[in-house]
Amino acid sequence: MSVNANGKKENTLTSWKEIAAYLDRDVRTCVRWEQRYGLPVHRLERDSKAKVFAYKDEIDRWLAERSGVFGAPAEAETPAPRWFRPFPVLFALTGLAAAAYFLFLHSEAGTPSVPAGFLIRGSKLVVTNAENRELWIYDTKLKDLYDGAFYKEHFPNRRHDRLTYDPIWPFVMIQDLNKDGRPEVLFTPKTVSEAKEGRLTVFDDKGAELWHFDGGRALTFGRNRYPGVYRIYGFDVDDFDGDGEPEVLVVSIQKPDFPCQVVLLDAAGRIEGEYWNSGYLFDAEAADVDLDGTKELLLSGVNNEYARGCLAVFKPGRLRGSSPQIAEAYRSPELAAGQQSLYILFPMSDVHAARYAEGDPVNYFWTHEEGGFQAVTTSSHLIYEFDATLRCRYVILSNMFQNLHLELARAGLVRSELDEAYKKKLVDEFRYYVDGRWSPSTPH
Repeated sequence: MSVNANGKKENTLTSWKEIAAYLDRDVRTCVRWEQRYGLPVHRLERDSKAKVFAYKDEIDRWLAERSGVFGAPAEAETPAPRWFRPFPVLFALTGLAAAAYFLFLHSEAGTPSVPAGFLIRGSKLVVTNAENRELWIYDTKLKDLYDGAFYKEHFPNRRHDRLTYDPIWPFVMIQDLNKDGRPEVLFTPKTVSEAKEGRLTVFDDKGAELWHFDGGRALTFGRNRYPGVYRIYGFDVDDFDGDGEPEVLVVSIQKPDFPCQVVLLDAAGRIEGEYWNSGYLFDAEAADVDLDGTKELLLSGVNNEYARGCLAVFKPGRLRGSSPQIAEAYRSPELAAGQQSLYILFPMSDVHAARYAEGDPVNYFWTHEEGGFQAVTTSSHLIYEFDATLRCRYVILSNMFQNLHLELARAGLVRSELDEAYKKKLVDEFRYYVDGRWSPSTPH
C-alpha cells in the first residue's frame, strides 16, 4: 500500500478508473464483478449512477476470499474435480499453447504479410504481422471503441476468468477458416456505450471484407414486439458439429430484453443452425458428453420465465427452434419448437432466492473425457456434477456458497441446514425437458 507525503497510507480509490487500474482490468469487467460477485464498491448515494469509491484493503480481502470460492467443503467425500489442480500447471500449458500459436504463425509467414496480431488505435483495428508491422487498417468509425488492452484480454481464444470463471469470449480472432493456407481476421466491435455491437465481420489476410453477420432480428414474444437491436455477446471458432470443418458460433443478446440467439455459420458465413433462448446464454462447448461417439453442443445460461439456470444439449445438425416455454410472454409464434435433445433447468436455492429475484445463471461448465460435465451457477456458486446420462448426481457446496448461507442465516433470511438432505433436495429439484415434456429425471 502506498504512502503519501504526510506518511499516511493511501487506501482509497476514488473512481471506476482507479478501481479498474488497481485490479488490472477494464472498467466494464469491474462493474460486472460488483453486480455479480460483490466487489466491495461504495457510493455516497444509493443511486447506482452516483460517484463510487473503494478501499484497497477491502478489495485485497475480497480477492483473497475468492481464491477459495469454489473449494469443496472439508466434509465432502466426492473427489476434487480436475479444475482444482494448481493454477501454475494451467498457466504453463496456456503459455506453451500461446508460444506454439505464434511459432505457427511465424513458420507460416514465408512472407511478412501474414496477419498475426492487432492494435486498436482510436476507432481503428490495425492488423499486424508476427513482427508487429502494420499490414492493414479497418476503421469502425466508432468514437468509443474499447482500447487494445480490452481486446487483448479477449484474445486469442475463448477461456474463463481465473477469479470469477466468467467466460471470456474473443472479439478478435485470427484463423484459417476456409483452409486456403492464409488466416482470416474475425472482428466484432465493443464500445463503452454498448452501441453498434451487433455485427461480426470477416476479412481476408489483405483486409478485404469476405462476409459479415448481423446478430438477431425483430421478433414477437407474447404481445410484445422486440426490435432487432442486438449485441454480439461473443463468438468462437471450432468444429462444433463433428463434421471435420470449422464453424463460427455466434451468441447475440437483445438489448435490453431477454431474447438470445445462437447461430452456427460455415466458413463462408452461411447459417448452418440457429436457436433462440428466452434468457441469455453465456457459455458453449462441443464434446461427446453422453459417450455415443458424436459431439454434442452444450449451451448454458438462464431462462427468464422460470428464473432458473439452464443448459441445452444438441446433437449434430439439430441446432434449431427455441427453448421450451409455457407462458405466452416467453414464446414466439415466429419460432418453431426447439430440437434440443435435452433442456435442463437448475434448482433455485434458498440462498439465491434471498439475494435476488431473477434466476441464477449457469455461466460456466466443463466437460469430462469420461462423459458428463460439471456446472457452476453464477450467483450462488453451487457446483453440480452430471454423469454420462446427463442427470445431476450430486452437488458440491462451495466455500463461497457456505459463507453466503452463513451471512443470510445470521440475518434471519434463511433457516435451512447445510446437510445431506439439503443437497439431495437441490438434486431432486432439477427438471429435464425431453420429448416434449418436463420430467424430474432423464430417460436413461
